[in-house]
Amino acid sequence: MQFASDVIRDGMGLELIDESNTVVAEVFRNDSTHELVFSAFTENIPFIEIEKLVSVARHDLQTFEDGTVLPMKKE
Repeated sequence: MQFASDVIRDGMGLELIDESNTVVAEVFRNDSTHELVFSAFTENIPFIEIEKLVSVARHDLQTFEDGTVLPMKKE
């Protein structure tokens, strides 16, 4: 995994990379829309890897740039 700042999309992402350093999935924190989005760029990613990515992103991306907390689970 690696963190990546994206000025064009106005946010920060946590990327899941494979053994050849290709980004296969990401959780992106969009600071302008206050959205947290998961994207997969390939098929057949092991579920345990997606769980880890989401868990680390939830913890380490913390808050949006303006201090607003990340969205929580909707009821």
